Amino acid sequence: MVAYLPELAELDINPLWADHDGVLALDARIRLSRVPVAGAERFAIRPYPDALVETIAWHGETLVLRPVRPEDEPAHRRFVEQLSPDDLRFRFFNARRELAHSELARLTQIDYAREMAFIAVRPGADGGSETLAVARAAVDPDNLEAEFAVVVRSDLQGRGLGRLLMDKLIAYQAVQGTQRLVGLVLHDNAGMRAFMQRLGFERHGGDSDALRLVLPLQGRPVSG
Repeated sequence: MVAYLPELAELDINPLWADHDGVLALDARIRLSRVPVAGAERFAIRPYPDALVETIAWHGETLVLRPVRPEDEPAHRRFVEQLSPDDLRFRFFNARRELAHSELARLTQIDYAREMAFIAVRPGADGGSETLAVARAAVDPDNLEAEFAVVVRSDLQGRGLGRLLMDKLIAYQAVQGTQRLVGLVLHDNAGMRAFMQRLGFERHGGDSDALRLVLPLQGRPVSG
């Protein structure tokens, strides 16, 4: 309410009844201001960007492409556990199959003003959601460069999920005014190198372990 009603000056709920069935406001008082005093632009941390959620058809299934949320941590853990040793090494530059809670929290509890992580999800067998792929970008303080990473579950690669998420990420960062996307790709990750080339990335430096790939964002058509 504070995010979407900038004129909200005060909100008093008393009493508020809470039990195992939920929460019920028995009485409430709201005071509005003639001038905006609230709104998402005043938040220290940007609220969840609902406008970026979309539902798509994919190989006979319905998927949701959306920004990651903190409650995605359990599904994110299962997603990482299903990656092959090579995919783990290509993504994290090591082959550890398990990530600590602190690492998973860093990947799922993000500040949307400084980082974006789009995930592809579908309903899971346990009634929750199943993460299939992730594309993320972390932006420097001057919004000049955003370092990206993308990974698709090993058994679902080659079916267009990476392209869907990267197209969404590229379009989003371009609208944010980011100048370029950059990323490090290991020399022996031939599949990712070819994928990045199809997206328009070019090599700009690197070292003995990885190539530095760059995609200029401004001055190019924005899709999505």
